[in-house]
Amino acid sequence: MKFFKLSSLVIAAALTTACATKQGFQSQDSAAKVDLVVTEQYLPLQTYDEKNQLIPYQPKENPYLAQKAQVDKGSVLLFIEAKTAWRNNDAQTAKQKLNVIIKNDKELSGPWMMLGDIALAEKDYPQAQQHYQQGLMINPNNINGYTALATVQRLQGQYHHAQNTLAKALKLWPDFPEAHYNLSILFDVYLNQTDQAKQHLDAFILLSGGDEESQQWRQQLSKQALAEDA
Repeated sequence: MKFFKLSSLVIAAALTTACATKQGFQSQDSAAKVDLVVTEQYLPLQTYDEKNQLIPYQPKENPYLAQKAQVDKGSVLLFIEAKTAWRNNDAQTAKQKLNVIIKNDKELSGPWMMLGDIALAEKDYPQAQQHYQQGLMINPNNINGYTALATVQRLQGQYHHAQNTLAKALKLWPDFPEAHYNLSILFDVYLNQTDQAKQHLDAFILLSGGDEESQQWRQQLSKQALAEDA
């Protein structure tokens, strides 16, 4: 199983600012006591018509992709160059170009997110966490940033923080498949909460169509749940 991280978005969307955001991102103190957010409230609800026929579920729109913003062409070109350098395993050049973007335009979240990806690949988890948090402070609607942040929190053993981070993503977009998938892994592998894991995996399958791996995992969770109830 794998944790989903940042999706492949168009460059302009990846660089989007938070000009339309009303509610800011609040980072969590990793050493502080965590008040867990109940994630079941974000599960998709299926409904039936008057003939008791299942009504096809209509997922809500991704609010991040709905954002409209104009980005400086120079920043776009530098971001493309940074992505190219990173694909060519030239992390140093990628970092340099991203830092130039940040220096020139402090309202873009994309460069911070990519710096987080690089730090994550380099296994510098505290640095990756700082970068992701900075990107989310700039644009709290960057839902992919929440799954990335939850990944580094998980890798540092901050499981409850990761749960709350994914809950924040679902508060923004309850039909975010990757957030449900990541919660399934978190509940199953790290928190030993089979029922919650199955609920969020069912949500992922409903929203994404699922695949053979997720279907097999669902069968495994069903067996675990039966064994736990026996």
